[in-house]
Amino acid sequence: MIRIRVIHASKLLVILAAAVLAAAVAILAFRAAAGVRAASGFPGGAAVQAAFSFFQPPPMEFELPGEDEHTDRSVWVAPERLEAEADPAVRSARPRVLIYHTHTHEAYAQTPDDPYPETEPWRTEDQAHSVVRVGAELASLLEARGFEVTHDVTDHEYPRLNTAYARSLDTLMSYGDQPFDLRIDLHRDAWDSTMAECALVGGRRTAQLMMLVGNGGDYEVKPDYAANLAFAARLTDALNALAEGLCRPVLVKNGRYNQHVGTPSLLIEAGHNLNTLGEALAAMPYLADALDGLLKAA
Repeated sequence: MIRIRVIHASKLLVILAAAVLAAAVAILAFRAAAGVRAASGFPGGAAVQAAFSFFQPPPMEFELPGEDEHTDRSVWVAPERLEAEADPAVRSARPRVLIYHTHTHEAYAQTPDDPYPETEPWRTEDQAHSVVRVGAELASLLEARGFEVTHDVTDHEYPRLNTAYARSLDTLMSYGDQPFDLRIDLHRDAWDSTMAECALVGGRRTAQLMMLVGNGGDYEVKPDYAANLAFAARLTDALNALAEGLCRPVLVKNGRYNQHVGTPSLLIEAGHNLNTLGEALAAMPYLADALDGLLKAA
């Protein structure tokens, strides 16, 4: 006769809980030992840690949904010439411009004579070699042309890159109602096969520029998209009049990019990650001249 032992649900739960607890203790002990072995060169240490990585607790920080101009695929490229119906900018004898960087660590291709420490490929905390250096160059050039410039170098990337726009919005809001004539979020683009390696301006390799405008997407508070687009089109035309091929067509994306804070506001891509810092810096005099023509009173 075969006897079947019936285990009540409550007892079964207790047994299962005890088994899970015992397994967890064994795994923790094994992971600790594997960690010691890995640190001492044990060849299987990394594989052991990877195999049990799913037991690691999730990050404590709650990740808010953010914007990223490199991953948002809802795009529209404006035609080469996009005429503005009206001038969305106010000309001033001493225009006020705010330059900041949502993605502060974006950097350029390394060169043997001017290396920098990377946090990951084409990114660095060294602001002398990141897009922040390009912002400093633009600020200096605009000041030499009579502009009043605020260059905010706040690092917005920590603790998580995908929430950088929330922190750069805090930075923008910290300026209150200060009457800036233009707000520029200066970035470095990510190269893809549709882009030129660079522009040749007077025989010199010069990084291309591009204006990105957000249409507001699903945000309740939207930017003045039409005015920003009109200004971006005029700035693109002005740049290409100064140096043919320097500026790529305006890119419109399904986002906001903090451009609701004031008008005009632009996200400007200064070159891409295969450009050198020198090539990005070479584009800044043309950008300063174009802005001088659009914002400064005659």
